[in-house]
Amino acid sequence: MTNNTPMLPDPGSHLQRKACNMLLVLLAVVFTCFSAGTNRAFAQEQKTKVIYFLSGIRDHASPTVGGRHDVARDMLVLQRCLDSVANIKGVKIVTKYLAERSALNIEDLKDVDAVIIECSSVSGSQKRTHPLLPPLPADAKTYDKATMAYLDQIDSLQAAGMGIMILHWGIATEKNPPATARYMKWFGQTSLEVYTQNPLGFWKVSPVKGSENHPILRGVNPWVYKDEIFSRMVGNPGDPYRTDLLMGESPASNMGVIAPRGIASAYEKGKARGILWGGMDFHSALLNENYLRFIMNEIVWVAGIEVPKGGVKTNAKGLQMTGINTSFDNLKPADLVLK
Repeated sequence: MTNNTPMLPDPGSHLQRKACNMLLVLLAVVFTCFSAGTNRAFAQEQKTKVIYFLSGIRDHASPTVGGRHDVARDMLVLQRCLDSVANIKGVKIVTKYLAERSALNIEDLKDVDAVIIECSSVSGSQKRTHPLLPPLPADAKTYDKATMAYLDQIDSLQAAGMGIMILHWGIATEKNPPATARYMKWFGQTSLEVYTQNPLGFWKVSPVKGSENHPILRGVNPWVYKDEIFSRMVGNPGDPYRTDLLMGESPASNMGVIAPRGIASAYEKGKARGILWGGMDFHSALLNENYLRFIMNEIVWVAGIEVPKGGVKTNAKGLQMTGINTSFDNLKPADLVLK
């Protein structure tokens, strides 16, 4: 017999469908909130650090002899390495480069996390050789008020967290008292006329015992290479803000045998970080793995970025922007160089 009784909706099924729909709506809301929160957290976590590379004029080495005092090419290679960094997470590194900066305007230094400078001595010429410091006028003992006010602004930027790193001959401030005073403030050390030296030859370089845990020395092993290293700086004895990083010695330099001496340190006082590194004469030094890692670690550290375990690594190719002069001998195996 056919049952013609009309079928009524199952109240349980209707309620189940309604509950199911409400659950789906709730899950969608939760997922949307979670995604938005995750995106906000990622945006907050993904910090941006701006590193500003500056080179002075190339006024020392002959332009026909490539590979020495190539200040612009050195900076461009290091910029390339930071643009292709392989193992820094949670930080977006933005780099910019300017050659022969001569302005006293502070605007291009604002919102920068580190300035990396390779240049000649501030006292080496009456031309503007230093991207931050102008030459001292002849017979003057100090800068004018406008220049001193500009330098006061740099002081404030560093105190607020803008790291400053200066390479090679740029560490020299002899015959310029106000520049010397700024270096003591920025780096806790400075050069001293006659005392500071720049031996050129083969160097054996190794981390300072007791400083191995400093972030800049992560992944850095001893190395041997050819360079001219400005060294024997002066500072406050026992300065708690300065850490010695590297020892160097040269059994074959243009100044004879160089006994072991400190050749690199890092300065940190509050948010202020500063580095003077007297090497980087030879462009080919960037082909040395430990040397390059040391320099990249310095740049990252002075910019306030955590140096990764094992040191900074890069995927950059083409680490030479000039023809390699084989007389520099930085391509010889390290175990053969000093034999």
